[in-house]
Amino acid sequence: MPETNATYDNRTSENLGVCFQTRREGCGLSVSDVSEATNIRPEFITAIEGLDQDALPAIGYTLGYVRTYAKALGMDPDMAVKRFKADIALSQMPLRDAPHVIFRRQFRMPRGFVSALTVVSATAAIGLWYGSQSTAIATPQPLIDIAPQYTALAPAMPAMQEGLYTLRATAPSWIQIRDAQGTVEISRIFVRGETWQGETQGGFSVSVRDAGAVELYNGETRVGTLGEAGVPLEDFTLSMDLPTVERP
Repeated sequence: MPETNATYDNRTSENLGVCFQTRREGCGLSVSDVSEATNIRPEFITAIEGLDQDALPAIGYTLGYVRTYAKALGMDPDMAVKRFKADIALSQMPLRDAPHVIFRRQFRMPRGFVSALTVVSATAAIGLWYGSQSTAIATPQPLIDIAPQYTALAPAMPAMQEGLYTLRATAPSWIQIRDAQGTVEISRIFVRGETWQGETQGGFSVSVRDAGAVELYNGETRVGTLGEAGVPLEDFTLSMDLPTVERP
């Protein structure tokens, strides 16, 4: 599976649904894969990608699904919600029914109206300026909330020590980890730089969508990737001996 770029350009002409679909397909994931990892119904995922509001539930639930979907793909959830709202609003504008030319009735303003309006505007502007200065002194200004762009920053590496295996995703990939009894501990899409740790004697097994996108560490020693890029791996018991992954 090719490595996808985690940076999203908010100035792109493509809507969020198209960006979701492009990113999902770039990770080699189907709608069913994302549904299994996020517990979002497949038809809702398809509707989000197609901006089909009629096929989605109430807006509160829909925005929650958009946030969860964005997190699973390593995208900023707050920016995803804002972009989804904007895209939905744009798609509902009745552009076809709007007239191209709007004729306005011509009228003449009374003599002296412009001069009077200028005086009133200047007086109002001075009053607003003084009022804002008083408010600024009495009340501290809030911090400016600058929304982050769709940039997935690589999480810091955890503390590594002997007796621990560490799995680290070098690209977005679905990862499932089971304990020695076969109980699923985690099953979701890891973003680039995300890690998991477990005891070397814990008997953990791992299945991944892209063996070449996951590295294995034993303590501080890097053992290597779990296999070739783009090749899935199922139920590999973590050990120093990496499996030989063959392409299907």
